[in-house]
Amino acid sequence: MRLKKSIFTKLIGSFVLYVVVMIVTFVVCLLLETVLITEGDPTSLFPYGIIDEDGNVAGMEILQKIGGWVEELEDGEQRRDGSYNVVHVYGEKKTEGQHYSLQDLLELTAPFGETKYIGFFIQPENSPKKYLCFYDRALMQVSVTMNLNNIGEYDIPDIFPLFFPISILEILLISLYLKRKIKKPLDQIIAGMEDLRSGNGGARIDIKTEAEFEKIVDTFNLMAQQLEDEKAQRETLIRKKNQMLLELSHDIRTPIATIKSYANALEAGLVPKERIGSVYHTIDSKADRVEKLSDDMFMMLKMDNPYYKMHWETIDLCEFLRQLCAEHYDEITEAGFEFGIDIPDSGLRASADRNLLSRVVANLLSNALKYNRTGKVIAVSLSCECGRAHLVVSDDGQEIDGAYAGQMFQAFSRGDLSRKTDGGTGLGLAISRIIVEKHGGNISYCRRDGKNVFAVELPMMSNLFAPGDKLI
Repeated sequence: MRLKKSIFTKLIGSFVLYVVVMIVTFVVCLLLETVLITEGDPTSLFPYGIIDEDGNVAGMEILQKIGGWVEELEDGEQRRDGSYNVVHVYGEKKTEGQHYSLQDLLELTAPFGETKYIGFFIQPENSPKKYLCFYDRALMQVSVTMNLNNIGEYDIPDIFPLFFPISILEILLISLYLKRKIKKPLDQIIAGMEDLRSGNGGARIDIKTEAEFEKIVDTFNLMAQQLEDEKAQRETLIRKKNQMLLELSHDIRTPIATIKSYANALEAGLVPKERIGSVYHTIDSKADRVEKLSDDMFMMLKMDNPYYKMHWETIDLCEFLRQLCAEHYDEITEAGFEFGIDIPDSGLRASADRNLLSRVVANLLSNALKYNRTGKVIAVSLSCECGRAHLVVSDDGQEIDGAYAGQMFQAFSRGDLSRKTDGGTGLGLAISRIIVEKHGGNISYCRRDGKNVFAVELPMMSNLFAPGDKLI
């Protein structure tokens, strides 16, 4: 198997390659610049290459391009003060004066002087002439050089053999630096991932490093937290479903046991003739109870499925609610209750599943009718606020126990003795909550002004119907 190179090997190799390429590029650019400036003759830039041994001036074109010139001086041996006069100028002279004192010459030819131009004093070997070659000091760099060819003849240590070991040491130091800055956080991140993969939901990475790695660490920690939350949610869901199945099995066992007992009694002829009708009625009611439980359980599981498809349609909530109230009106009034209805005339439009939303309203009205033992009024109202519809079902019966009120929208929740279910499944409000949430709304309960108030809030498509809109 071919081993892959580590990132650090590539980084070090890239660093070495970068240094080599940088040096080569610099040298090539320097040579090209020199060739372009000197037109292929680099010696024409040097002051001692412009004037040959016989005192002839050549290559002035290159010198003039960079703003330089040459001055020929008279023979100054006869002058005691060592001064010189200018007898001829080659090129364009950019300084004043035709005479140089000894002090002037010292200042002009000083390597690190302050004059704008620097002069190089030249005296050819085969000519008595003397010259000053001028350059712009800003273009010149004067340095001290040493010939090290014969350095071994003196008692001076030779440090050039240390160059390569020092370079290798430098690369090693850079490698250690990169390892500390890159490999260490990478190892910690990998360790955190391995810890998370092993099932440790609480795995976290806590390191202080560069911005790029901190972003990776933050993303990892957020992902780990999300996985931990999802795991907790799954465990809660499984626990609730298991509890739901236990509750369902318990609720089904009782009516089934009754049906079986009465059926055995009928089969054995143990039921008096005058009670046979009552027994059959009990069997029928228990069968209805089992059927209601199974239907509600099926609806609960179906609605709890995220892939359940809603049958959406645009409905007028006002007309929709008036129809439902009309269906329940006789039942409520015949039970001795006053049925208060407050629904606006104008249409409030919403997108909803008509059958599912009908189930919610019917369940709330049925509960109000079934559990209101002390009151006389059941009311329904519909209003609009901030683009959301508020549907309220209330009754003036006894207050719901606080312990139950906090969990009434959970499956198999039942009220206290004063509002005890009368054959209910304990799934009605849980199913209603899921239906309302699938409509993008919410359902809540509160005790207000001596009434039990169930409020359903739903999003609306628009406050009013536009002229000519057709309702489904």
